[in-house]
Amino acid sequence: MNETEQRILDAAMKVFAEDGFEGARTRKIAELAGVNEVTLFRKFQSKENILRVVMMKNRDIVLQALDTVFLNENSANFQVNLHSLCENIMKIIEERIDMMVILIAESRKKPEIAGILAPVPKMILMRLTDYFEQQQKQGKMRNVNPKVAALACISYLFYSNLLRRMLRDNNLSGSKEEFEAFIDIFLNGILESKDKNMNG
Repeated sequence: MNETEQRILDAAMKVFAEDGFEGARTRKIAELAGVNEVTLFRKFQSKENILRVVMMKNRDIVLQALDTVFLNENSANFQVNLHSLCENIMKIIEERIDMMVILIAESRKKPEIAGILAPVPKMILMRLTDYFEQQQKQGKMRNVNPKVAALACISYLFYSNLLRRMLRDNNLSGSKEEFEAFIDIFLNGILESKDKNMNG
């Protein structure tokens, strides 16, 4: 893929995320990319094809990044390992949040887009579930449903980013303190120690 094609795809990602597929105009994409519409259509033929290529390219980048994250996390300390895993997954989501916005907005109207991007959340869910199962076998994690634990983890990592993007709320700043608070709640729960003992 050459530089011109990459500029078109980067511009298309921004325009699709801001205006939606139906509202996006190829002229706006071309202007943002610094090319004319003729060049855009010569490279990608149609707006539909631009969306498809954008999603496939970003999906492959995310899957490769996630695979690297899971392969590299091998600390013997469960808390350190989980912290690093979640932090790196969150960074990947933050970097590709426009892709997630498009997925939410367009997947119901365009099943092909949902099909293209489905491997991303599926991979995170599967790998986190497997990871939690391994921690349970090693006696490092309570015997809770590992898939539900994975879903809870993914929900924060994904939707906190999505809310910041959608609401543009400075109070949802995504600070390190906020992330640390999530990790603490996820690992230790919200009950006081005495209440945990009463319910245990």
